[in-house]
Amino acid sequence: MCSSRCCCFVEPLRFAVEALTVFPTIAYRGPLAGAELVVHGIVAALSAAGGLALLNAAPAARAIASAGIVASVLRTLQSLYWSVLPNNTAPGDELLFAVAATFLGAVALVGIRRARTD
Repeated sequence: MCSSRCCCFVEPLRFAVEALTVFPTIAYRGPLAGAELVVHGIVAALSAAGGLALLNAAPAARAIASAGIVASVLRTLQSLYWSVLPNNTAPGDELLFAVAATFLGAVALVGIRRARTD
């Protein structure tokens, strides 16, 4: 149940905060920033779809939720190291956040694999 809540709410809320922060200055940031924001929105949608699939015990719930978790971890790594969008990461903390995101993603994947979908 916790994995489904995290999938449904955490990534979409993170995207909403990011989008609201970037929208006023998107014209100044260029097309690469717009493309990055669109990809982050797709990741948020995939994560929410995985969480809803887990909540509704859909047949493909584990696969969709796993894809959402992996996409979320990859999005985190991308935004730490190769982003044109603003972030609040202090210089030198990227590795710590990358390790934490990867670990939490692995824990979430284990939780999804053990989740009952009947």
